[in-house]
Amino acid sequence: MRSIEFKADRKVKLKNFLLSKGISNRAYRKIIKDYILVNEKKVRNNIDLNFDDIIEIIIEDENLNYEPIDKNIKILYEDEDILAVEKPPNLTVNSKGQENLSNYIANYFKINNIKSQIRLINRLDMNTSGIMLIAKNPYAQAYYQKLIENNDFNKEYLALVHGSLKINEYIYLKIKYDENNKRMKVSHEGENIKTYFKTLKSYNDFSLIYCKIFTGKTHQIRVSLANLNHPILGDKLYGSNYDMDRFLLHAFKVKFKRFRDGEKITILSRPNFDKYLNFHNLRHD
Repeated sequence: MRSIEFKADRKVKLKNFLLSKGISNRAYRKIIKDYILVNEKKVRNNIDLNFDDIIEIIIEDENLNYEPIDKNIKILYEDEDILAVEKPPNLTVNSKGQENLSNYIANYFKINNIKSQIRLINRLDMNTSGIMLIAKNPYAQAYYQKLIENNDFNKEYLALVHGSLKINEYIYLKIKYDENNKRMKVSHEGENIKTYFKTLKSYNDFSLIYCKIFTGKTHQIRVSLANLNHPILGDKLYGSNYDMDRFLLHAFKVKFKRFRDGEKITILSRPNFDKYLNFHNLRHD
């Protein structure tokens, strides 16, 4: 039987304590019915906790919600609640009707007897590579998605872009979906986005750009760089004229406070851009 265990560090109501640990109101209402023990005794009320009381949330076993497919995945980090993997390009995260990353994760869960559904914490476009986080239980998923909503989950990317881009600034735009062209576009009617860009290195025809997102909207980095007239190499949807098997955007770093104990975690992933810097591998349409 899996469980999440906390130790009370103060006198406090059970509900307030769980909320302080990232358990949502909705989750609290569920677990108080049948899934929580205090000092090994089942409770169904918002009792008073004392110092050193042991609170245990029982996690129900679940069946997999994706068909397992036996493919190797690169594990970057793992604990009781989450798995971090490196997503390759040219792979969707969970598209129905085609082989996807969630199929591979399902196989990993099956092999390692992790009796949980696949719950994606963050998402990457099919042709973006880099760090993906998967929750092993609904409480961890809710906690990490709340971090993302509150901008307490740090996401950093690297991009190779067209031309010589000298930048070290925050870019603020409004973007909305363009139904005709099936992509995002800059529009005064759109949602606000905020992205920080910094040039790390310039080549003859390209620039390596550090990107940090603060709003997490669809295609935020891609549309922002295209709007600067420096689209990401290989990103044909946003103006690149290079014929590649992917576009060169990689989620290389995430930082967050871990569920259960609040420890600061940093996960890194190195992009595989080197081969694309060989100009013989780059072809214009």
